Amino acid sequence: MSDLRVRFWQPSDVPDLREIFSVSFGDPPEMVSAFHDLFLTAPESCMLAAVQEEESRPGRPVAAAYCLPGSVLAFRERRIPSVYLYAFACLPAWRGQGIMKRVYTALFAEASRQAPCACMVPASDGLMQAYNRSGFVFSPLGSIRSARMTGVGSAVPLPAAALSWQDYARRRESCLAPYPHAVYPDAWYRLMAAYGTVFLSLPGALAAASPLQDRVLVQELLCPSADPGRALAGVAAACPAGLYEVRTPAFFPGPGEMRPYAWLHAAEESVPRPADFWYPFALE
Repeated sequence: MSDLRVRFWQPSDVPDLREIFSVSFGDPPEMVSAFHDLFLTAPESCMLAAVQEEESRPGRPVAAAYCLPGSVLAFRERRIPSVYLYAFACLPAWRGQGIMKRVYTALFAEASRQAPCACMVPASDGLMQAYNRSGFVFSPLGSIRSARMTGVGSAVPLPAAALSWQDYARRRESCLAPYPHAVYPDAWYRLMAAYGTVFLSLPGALAAASPLQDRVLVQELLCPSADPGRALAGVAAACPAGLYEVRTPAFFPGPGEMRPYAWLHAAEESVPRPADFWYPFALE
C-alpha cells in the first residue's frame, strides 16, 4: 500500500488519534483526552499508520497503537523496567487490509529498543496468537485469580476509607514488597483516578475499584491479613453494584480461579517468569 506510511505520532495527529481511540473503544471524550494528555509525552509513545493524501503533509492517521512508559517488574532477584503496549486500533473503513499488523510489528520493534521487557493485556487469545506471528513472541506474565460475582454474600463488611492515589501507591508497595509484582508509574494512577477508580484502605486489606457501566471492576484486592469476603463486602459498601469482577494475586487469599492475564516479551531469556507474578492494571 504505497500511499500508507507507518511512523511516530506528531502533535498535529492528536485529533485523529482521539477519533481512532473513541471509535474503536467507545470511551467518552473526557477519558480519551485524559489518556492522550497523560501519555503522549514523546514521539515514541505512539506508532501510527497514516494515509498520504498530499506529498507535503504528514498524512491522516487511520490506525494506531501505543508504547507507554510501563511498570518496573519487581522480581525477588531483580527489578527490570518495561514498556506497556496498549490500544491497538484501526478505523472501521481501513480494517481487513493488514494495516494494523504493520503498525504493531513496527511497535514491537520500537518497544525492544526502549526497554528490556514489553508487556500487554490482549483482548483475546486469538489476538495474542496473531501478535506472536509477528516474530515477537509473548508468553504469560504470572497469573491472576479472577471471579465474577452477583453480590458479595452476607459477610460483615470491613470499614473502607478512601485514599488518594499517592497514598494507595505507597501502601501498595509496602504490602507487595516481598512478592513478585508490577510497580506502576504515577501516570497510571493519575489516569485511573481520572477514569473514576476508587482507592480504598480496609483493616488488613487494600483495594482499587473502578465503577463501570455494567459492573464494578475490583482491579486489585489485596488481603494479606484480612478475610477476602469481609474485605469485598467493604468494597461493595463503598461502591454499590449488581455485579463485581474481582482480581486477587495468587499469594493472597481471594475468590475465583487462576488464569493468565498479562503477557511478556523479554529481550533476555534470563528474565524470571514466576507463576505468581502480579500484574493487575491494564488501563481499562
